[in-house]
Parts: sequence; structure tokens; C-alpha cells
Amino acid sequence: MAINWDILKAQYLQANQATQLDSLALNLTRIQVLARSGTDESVAQHLVRESQFFIEWAVLGINLETDIAFASDLVDLQRLLSRWKLGWSELWANEAKRQEMATLAQQWCDRIHGQGELLAS
Repeated sequence: MAINWDILKAQYLQANQATQLDSLALNLTRIQVLARSGTDESVAQHLVRESQFFIEWAVLGINLETDIAFASDLVDLQRLLSRWKLGWSELWANEAKRQEMATLAQQWCDRIHGQGELLAS
């Protein structure tokens, strides 16, 4: 099934920033669960790509004058996701690397979720 990224983007951008960040955090949680179990590789790979889009779209709504540190964090996460994507075959096949990916995904999920809570309050 092909994803229509334009429709997804339109729906994503209609949500408030806290909801957008919750969607990103949920993707990271899903990546963490799949990486821990080593199952559904193609789903995990899709979630990495979708998360990259979520970051790209979320940055559009960030006030760089007041939230530059958070924007910088998102750039760091984007780089991490890009590294995962580029080395995907080796990463997924290596149990230790996949477990490290799971740990990092959970850490980033916690950071993103914390920022979303700040925005919601």
C-alpha cells in the first residue's frame, strides 16, 4: 500500500504542535518495540521514514526565536534517523545495534513527549 505523503502532511499540519509531537513520540515508541523484538522490519523502516517527515513538518511551526534549543534537538534526531535509514540492513541484522536503536528511540520518545507536555500546558 502506497502512502500519500501530501494527504498525511495536510492532516499532520492541521493538528496543534503538542499533538504533532505526540505523533512523533508514538512513532518512536513503535520503533523501540519493533527493534527490541526484531519483528516487522519493514514496518519499523517505514516508521523511521515517517518520523523524518514528521520532524520536517513540525519544524515549520516552531518559533526559532524562542525554541531554538528544541529545534536543534529535532535536527539531531533527524540526523540519527538518517543514519539509521542509511545503514538499515546492517543495523537491523545486528542484535546489539538493534537494541541500541531501541534504547535511543525510547530516550528520544521521552524527550519529545516531555516537550509536548510543555506545549500543552
